[in-house]
Amino acid sequence: MKLIALASVAALTLVGAAIPAQAASTTTTCTALKAKVTKAAKSGKNAKAKRLKQKYRSCRSVASIRSQLANYTFTGMRGDGQAVSITLCDSGAWSTQIGSRPVATNSGTTWLVRYPQYTSASKWVTQVADKPDRAQGGWSVGFARDGNAFQFGIASFDQVTSLGSVTRSAATGC
Repeated sequence: MKLIALASVAALTLVGAAIPAQAASTTTTCTALKAKVTKAAKSGKNAKAKRLKQKYRSCRSVASIRSQLANYTFTGMRGDGQAVSITLCDSGAWSTQIGSRPVATNSGTTWLVRYPQYTSASKWVTQVADKPDRAQGGWSVGFARDGNAFQFGIASFDQVTSLGSVTRSAATGC
């Protein structure tokens, strides 16, 4: 029973780390969390401060990843050999073209970062999706960064597979 409750709390924490594409709300959300951490620490609520500090770190890592993806087009090959082109706009708009003969084309108006595995600003793996929880279905893809190299892959459950190199260029039309 405790394991189920712990898994539920962990899942909610991961979903809570997903931040929508609007940059202004991301900054505001992280700033508000930082203020709550300070207030809890000053009032002697150490457990609450620790929990809020972790949320703040998650917020900052998601904001960092999001800023590296927004307003760029990524073009290249996925690890399984499929050609990819994806554009992510700061406004939330996105479009993808994956494959060749036929080319699967998708687009939407909202994207967010979910399930980030963040080591530093130049080393991370994450999913980009249109819904915060994978159980809701919808569109999702995988991204990774290692140094100056960006990679694109398949979002599979809470992981990213079939990573392949892509080039990042400024997006047109965002």
